[in-house]
Amino acid sequence: MASVTHEKSQSPLAGYLAGEQLVRGRLVPAAGAAGAREPGRFGVWLTGTGTPAVLPDRNGPSTLVQAGTDLMLVDCGNGCAYQMARLGFRPSDLTHVFITHHHADHNVDLPFILMSGWISYRDDYRPPLIVGPPGTLEFVNRMLALHEYDIRARLDHAYDVERLAPEVIEVDDGTEVFGRTWRTTSFRVDHHPVCEAFGYRIDTHDTSVVISGDTRPCDNLIDHASDADVLIHEAIYPGYGYPAYHTLSSDVGRVAAKANARHLVLTHLLPGHLPDERWLDDVRLHYTGRATVGRDLMRVV
Repeated sequence: MASVTHEKSQSPLAGYLAGEQLVRGRLVPAAGAAGAREPGRFGVWLTGTGTPAVLPDRNGPSTLVQAGTDLMLVDCGNGCAYQMARLGFRPSDLTHVFITHHHADHNVDLPFILMSGWISYRDDYRPPLIVGPPGTLEFVNRMLALHEYDIRARLDHAYDVERLAPEVIEVDDGTEVFGRTWRTTSFRVDHHPVCEAFGYRIDTHDTSVVISGDTRPCDNLIDHASDADVLIHEAIYPGYGYPAYHTLSSDVGRVAAKANARHLVLTHLLPGHLPDERWLDDVRLHYTGRATVGRDLMRVV
């Protein structure tokens, strides 16, 4: 039998995937103009109300917030960049991205948001400030490393790699981040076994919005959502998923009532196909305020 020899060929990645870290996010302290409360434009849209389940009408969890001249995205679920485009915004418009926790359905599109803005607006792109739990800087560096081949290939076309590297703030309970017309406060929630999970409260001069992230019923969330105009809260229907570290539809109304929230909006809905009344019947067991079952691209403020 004739022998067959194989010549060792050079990897097509040679020259692109080098050992050194090409792009490194920068960890910066939370800072800003304390007490900035100027009036300005304000809007909140549900860019994704789904879960890890792939559904035709519910994208991965994310919420878009416009406050004055700033545009913030809370979580980066699958498809959020295209959802922004449907609302008339570009990824390059983002000034801030807040991550509640590092489950894939909440952070999977962050690299695409950064890369899309950098690729599409080469000469004047500024990455958004990334705000998230401890470990977010490492996540940003690793996810950019995954795209090192793409990044290096574009350097031949006069792309500045420094424009891609975002600054990162890692939060703890009570960390505040400020803009000209708004303030966000991070607070720990109970999504055990995820040990670093947060919600965010956004305050302007006349509006307060709280986004729960993923959590079971949690006193710290109730405290931080006190008297909020809008509470955007995850919900899971009894008999589905993992209720041990989520909030049941039969409990989320109790959370909103204890917080005295004026408007409860349900998101991160599992399952995503139930009629609204099934959710609302459970909410009304304990909550008499305004309640809305979230839909993708719905404006809630």
